Amino acid sequence: MEYAAAAIDVALLLRVLALRLQRTYIFLTLACLLTVLFDVAILSLTRDSPERVRVEVYSSLLIAFVFPLAAWDVFEEIANSVAAIRRIAILRTLASLLMVTVFGLVLASPTFQADDPTALPFIVTLTIIISTGSATGCLTFFWAMRRALRLQKVTLPHNTFVWMVFYALLLGGQIVTWMLWLLEDALPLPSSAFAAQFINLCLDTFGVAITIWCAVRLRALPKDLPSASLNEQS
Repeated sequence: MEYAAAAIDVALLLRVLALRLQRTYIFLTLACLLTVLFDVAILSLTRDSPERVRVEVYSSLLIAFVFPLAAWDVFEEIANSVAAIRRIAILRTLASLLMVTVFGLVLASPTFQADDPTALPFIVTLTIIISTGSATGCLTFFWAMRRALRLQKVTLPHNTFVWMVFYALLLGGQIVTWMLWLLEDALPLPSSAFAAQFINLCLDTFGVAITIWCAVRLRALPKDLPSASLNEQS
């Protein structure tokens, strides 16, 4: 399943590049590229090895800060129409992410051990807090944008709708994944571990399915426009 997920991530990146969507969706393309690079790095390491665990944790921490940029980029095709709304909504998301980071540092500090050169428990706890906060903040951003666009009766472009649904589902799965990680640590029982593994398999399958859906549903933008947001000015 891990290799299948990595292959689908590559397919999504190639689809974005083939359609030349990177001209408009810079941060979304960056998110796809980082995902592929992290997939390659993780799969190149031995399963359950300390090095692989560190790569998984640090990559998740970095991606948590990329999520708000990707969420911002989702509405790039209609940037001129929603400039003020998008600016206010993303500022709230970034402010909440900053607060979550600060609180995460405070809450994770008890797990830090000065004699531990890797400080992995500290980083894991911090990553869970920041990743969950980032995903929740981005979902709130999508909800606020969708609600504002409905009030203004703005029709979402096709790719905007596809990206928004894809990332909303992806972030929801991310939150569940981190909650399961906390559950495994809090309830180290064989039954809970088996249930967590089964749910993780379901989440991996779900991630593959929505990534395939996104790659298939994306469409090319007008070739004569560097950004679809300029379409409103033409």
